[in-house]
Amino acid sequence: MSTRLVEAAAGLLERTTSRRGFLRRAAIVGSALVTAPVVYLLRPQTAYSAIVTTCGDCPPGSVCCGGYTELCCTMYGVNTCPPGTVIAGWWRAEGSGYCGGGSRYYMDCNSADCGGCGCGYSGTCSDDCVECSCGCANNDCDLRQACCVRFRYGQCNQHIECVGPIECRVVTCLPPWEWDSSCSKADARDDNTRFHDAACLSPSLVRQAHPGVVAGATFALRDTLTAGAATETYEHGLPGDIPLMADWSGSGLETAAMVRGVRHGPLEPGAVTWLIRQIPGPGAPDLVVSYGQPGDIPIAGDWDGDGVDTIGVVRGNRWLLRNHNSGGAADIDIVFGEPGDIPVVGDWNGNGFDTPGVVRGTRWILLNGFDPSGARVEFDFGPIEGIPVVGDWSAAGRDLPGRFVAGSWRLRYSLTGGAADATFAFGDATGVPVVWGRVP
Repeated sequence: MSTRLVEAAAGLLERTTSRRGFLRRAAIVGSALVTAPVVYLLRPQTAYSAIVTTCGDCPPGSVCCGGYTELCCTMYGVNTCPPGTVIAGWWRAEGSGYCGGGSRYYMDCNSADCGGCGCGYSGTCSDDCVECSCGCANNDCDLRQACCVRFRYGQCNQHIECVGPIECRVVTCLPPWEWDSSCSKADARDDNTRFHDAACLSPSLVRQAHPGVVAGATFALRDTLTAGAATETYEHGLPGDIPLMADWSGSGLETAAMVRGVRHGPLEPGAVTWLIRQIPGPGAPDLVVSYGQPGDIPIAGDWDGDGVDTIGVVRGNRWLLRNHNSGGAADIDIVFGEPGDIPVVGDWNGNGFDTPGVVRGTRWILLNGFDPSGARVEFDFGPIEGIPVVGDWSAAGRDLPGRFVAGSWRLRYSLTGGAADATFAFGDATGVPVVWGRVP
């Protein structure tokens, strides 16, 4: 069924049924009747919690016995789906107070590979087909379950016919269709989960910066500011795309993006297309956005201080910045710098907002806001032949300058001129530097 038909059907049914909607009830109840028919029919509870009714040796009343799935950030440290999973559906909850009075969204990360097994009408395969064992997350009775719930809401990744059980959940204030382009807006709602929370859902704005180099379509990342081999490599995009890494979902982890059409091969004539990964490592883009024109310089930053990095372009010396990872008009439109300057982006004063900067030769000119005539910092840091890079090298909560010179990283630990405070080798002259990070 096409996304358009799903949304139309959901809208009609939402007007004629209860707030959870007929589609969601049918899908969940159908799965519950397959996996736990006696329990679901005889005891009043949600179909979601009916799907699994045992929790090993945990005492009654344990969190693990509640039937819901654990949060991904509790299990893996960051609020994003782990490799080997996909978003298969979502629901929203109201009244949590966690999203400034707005909707809170819960996205299920289902196992993506059923090992060749087929699926029944529920679109999920048997637990025997996946490398994901049902039990308390991290074998802890005080955590919810992992890999036990076997159903899908179905609003996302409908092209994947068969998925496994839900490994963990992502919780965000971002609408799911801004997290994964495959997600439709077909609504599902369950306020019972609105207070499911953990400290890891509010990651620190401080992300330790790490070096990366992209050669062609190969991302090579290193997890320390030292010389050595890559600690992770993977493919994303096509040679000639422009690479970026940013925290596109507010998870505390920066993941890869490729921007296409700036120099060649737009997906749509005249369009610049952003191919964004929300899950670390290789795979198809989760979010595909058209924004910008050929010849623009793509950039990304947290322009509104909400913890989510969003897209932007520099056109000559005009900065066109979006507060959402979607197409549309610029939310911030300023003129700063001179044509030919190299744009840089960072949180220069530690206030949680990324703001513009330019590098002109060896001169760095950094704004502390979006007023081109406002407060700024200026200093010289070279050499002139190097590619400017920016990152929170000291994990102190503000971004600092660096240069990538033919595989040599030269970092400065203050917004002042002078020699590099740290130098190490990673990559070579053929690579394009990227900076990535995650909360410590």
